[in-house]
Amino acid sequence: MKRKIIIGSMIAALAIPALAIAATDGPHKGHHKGDIFERLDTNKDGEISFEEMTVRSTERFSRLDKDGNGTISVEEMTVKKKEFFDKLDKDGNGSISKEEARAFHDMKREMRKERHASRMLEILDIDKDGVVTKEEFAAASDKRFEAADGNKDGVLSAEELQNMGPKKHGMKKG
Repeated sequence: MKRKIIIGSMIAALAIPALAIAATDGPHKGHHKGDIFERLDTNKDGEISFEEMTVRSTERFSRLDKDGNGTISVEEMTVKKKEFFDKLDKDGNGSISKEEARAFHDMKREMRKERHASRMLEILDIDKDGVVTKEEFAAASDKRFEAADGNKDGVLSAEELQNMGPKKHGMKKG
């Protein structure tokens, strides 16, 4: 019974990110990873199926299910936790120092920055030559302005700026 509760909890925990992603695909989208609908609609049919919605949580579940039997045992969770701990415990002394925790946090931050830079390059680099020219940057800015200028009067009102949402300082693909 205890294992079923743990496994059920894990399944729920794995499903929550997919639901959170779907919930943010509204007028108040988060400022991460571009257009959520486009990423989830993997077959590009204009609709998101249950399978498309749950693919990430299924992938996470499969990574945890080491023996591939369709369940995650306490032992498999313990192995995963140990692997994570060992990743942080750089000197292998069996404990995580403040410096090791900080180094791990800094490494993750750098990885996020690199992913963000890659996404920005993908979005802004119109001719795909690996650099963003002043013209390409200006074109993206102009496109963002035009999209925000709802009444097409050439100026942005406070309401139009507010409607831009959390992305007003970034660029989104599209």
